[in-house]
Amino acid sequence: MDTMDNHQDTWLSEVLPQGPRRVLDAGCGRGELAAELMRRGHDVTAIDISQEAVEAARAAGVPALRADIACYPGYDDGSLFEVIVMSLSLHHVHPLEAALDRVSALLEKDGLLVVDEFAWDWADRAAAVWFYDTGSLLSAAGVADFPPALEGPGGDPAERWRAAHVDHTPADGMIAALAERFEITSLRREPYLWRYIGGKVTNGSIALLNDLYRIERERISDGTLPSTGFRVTARKV
Repeated sequence: MDTMDNHQDTWLSEVLPQGPRRVLDAGCGRGELAAELMRRGHDVTAIDISQEAVEAARAAGVPALRADIACYPGYDDGSLFEVIVMSLSLHHVHPLEAALDRVSALLEKDGLLVVDEFAWDWADRAAAVWFYDTGSLLSAAGVADFPPALEGPGGDPAERWRAAHVDHTPADGMIAALAERFEITSLRREPYLWRYIGGKVTNGSIALLNDLYRIERERISDGTLPSTGFRVTARKV
């Protein structure tokens, strides 16, 4: 569902500085977050390595640029950003160190880095089972486009999960690389599986996503599911 995550929206309202700021959305995807930041009055530059994503963002009214944050070709006006936002993009970035070095170079002193991320390696077997079982049910109900369950030994949910995400950067690696370059001012674990499933929902509702969020949050609170997302704010010092 191509809608702004209202839980992310609430969090950004808490952590972003007041007043118009010069913001880089690094890995803007289809532009939902950049559009929201623009609506709030920020001066936003949005980039993504995917031409398809850039075209979708432009169609949504976001003047996105195709660029790789690791080298940032095609854009450099000599000024720095007050805020850099990376939403669900850092775990895809390779090489991670070069990208974060470039982020540091583009951020002004005392500037704010905001990271919203997927911690695939924090998932355990229970998380994989819940994710695939929920996806299968929604697919059977005709409201999601989820791959069918695998049969035989290769259908083990934990193995299936690992195989699907092994090329993603682990959460601990991202956090360590951030801590080497910035002063981390907050780090909190968050539900993420509901967002992952929500990206595959084709005929659902906000109420459905909110129910998934509530259920996952309750399972995290009672210890039957781990958190598989995290949110960081950090300063360049």
